[in-house]
Amino acid sequence: MFTLQPAEDGDAAILLALRDAAAWWQVRNGIVQWSPGEVGLEEIRAQIAAGEWLVLRESAADGPAVRAACRLLWSDPALWGDQPGNAGYVHGLVIDRACASTGLGRRVLDLVAEQVSRTGRTFLRLDCVEGNQRLRDYYRSLGFREAGRREFDTGWNDVVLLERVLNPASAHAKNPGGR
Repeated sequence: MFTLQPAEDGDAAILLALRDAAAWWQVRNGIVQWSPGEVGLEEIRAQIAAGEWLVLRESAADGPAVRAACRLLWSDPALWGDQPGNAGYVHGLVIDRACASTGLGRRVLDLVAEQVSRTGRTFLRLDCVEGNQRLRDYYRSLGFREAGRREFDTGWNDVVLLERVLNPASAHAKNPGGR
């Protein structure tokens, strides 16, 4: 059984290990997205303290284990600019590499979408590096559509902005024109 819940301070090292494992996997597979070590333990602890991290725990005989996680923000001006408060923004989705290709990514995003929808928001938004076509296709298969892109001149890779409508009827009523 899996439960999505806020991360606790004791989860910080686990989240860092999951993120670095994902980053090393990306490097080994020629995927430009994350770099190993680019996020530190203190940064993750601060994000946990701010209530930004959610973890997917699996009940196990030896106690619950974190199998996946992501950050959920209520605004993202650095990537999306000034937007109305009608979306939740996902960052840093990580899956335990031992659970890769089991559908946990979809499960996390669906559970986060439910949580965002319960707040009355109508969009779930995220981003990925523009050149990561495999990840873009994956998000499209989960109902996300490309809603724009963000270019950087700071050394960051350009990203594609993706969004998923959580409640089509209310999304149109609150945001005529689609954005």
